[in-house]
Amino acid sequence: MKCSTAWASALILGTLSLTVVDASAGQFKRAVYYHGGQAPYQAAATQLTNSGNLDLVMADYLSDQIVVLLGKGDGTFQKPIKFSIPSPVALAVGDFNGDGKEDLAVVEYGGTGESAITILLGDGTGKFRQSASYPSGVETTGVAVADFNGDGHQDVAVANNAGNVMVFFGTGKGTLKKPASYVLPGHTIPYGIAAGDLNGNHHPDLAVAEDGDGSVAVLLNDGTGKFLKPVTYNAGGGEVVDVKIADLRDDGKQDLVVANFSLSAIGVLLNQGDATFAPVKLYHPQCYADAVVIADFNLDGHLDVAVAAQQGNSALLYGKGDGTFGAPVPIKDEIGTNGGYSIVAGDFKNDGAPDLAIPIELNGKVAILLNTK
Repeated sequence: MKCSTAWASALILGTLSLTVVDASAGQFKRAVYYHGGQAPYQAAATQLTNSGNLDLVMADYLSDQIVVLLGKGDGTFQKPIKFSIPSPVALAVGDFNGDGKEDLAVVEYGGTGESAITILLGDGTGKFRQSASYPSGVETTGVAVADFNGDGHQDVAVANNAGNVMVFFGTGKGTLKKPASYVLPGHTIPYGIAAGDLNGNHHPDLAVAEDGDGSVAVLLNDGTGKFLKPVTYNAGGGEVVDVKIADLRDDGKQDLVVANFSLSAIGVLLNQGDATFAPVKLYHPQCYADAVVIADFNLDGHLDVAVAAQQGNSALLYGKGDGTFGAPVPIKDEIGTNGGYSIVAGDFKNDGAPDLAIPIELNGKVAILLNTK
């Protein structure tokens, strides 16, 4: 993971902070900050209870805990719930024991260089218990969840700094089987990972952001949960740290959007219809790009992209519906010069418009920006 240069000095968990800043272009209300632990790094939005409201889960690696903010359904959140887990840096949501309650697959970064995947089973109230933990290789940084082999059970895929992708098949009982490993070509350092159907065969494939050589690797599922030899696409060079999959043209073909940290750019690779991708088109939001999220923020029927930046403000790029985007618009979410390493979209106030949650790692807060549309 991309480590920060300074740490928050103390763990502060409590109620809503009063700090606010201006948001951008009238799209979002001014950011409101909630305490997210000591150094919240990655977040996910999901429904943890039967309230019908969307909640937030954050990995806080500095204080060795998961932080849960239960949504009230009006864009505000309850006091944090926290529980201990060693150095969590990434997480993904899935129902691993088939009880209809959302669980978590969490990357434990370790401290020895060796990482682990831990399955945490949800009880439907926002609390979790550990089910099992599995070694996941050297410095695992990304995790994705999908049913890769079509057996009805959620599986887990991770990328690690040894240049491997590991796929753990779920048993449906809250545990995972021994993983299959796939070596990525070149001297790459895998970072973010995403699952989605890239070739239209109704089986989830994988896309991996490659930090070492500025590319994105595509691994196609053969329909049984096994993956074909990775194919690598140039994503601008430099450090590609995140990737998301979405149909940017509403043509049934899933495209790729990447965050290129060193180029301060967002890269778009359009699916040519056969799970191969056109050359990357870069957009420069004038900020370091650490993570991206895709949603229709202005409700015009076209998908947009929001990007989080670890330094400075985040940015929003409005989609035109043809796979291209307008000029980046700043999203003023920073505290001082500190921005976010992760970004999440979700309808936190139940009005049909996607809002944003951006963990501000160095300040121990998460910025909530409610959509005005």
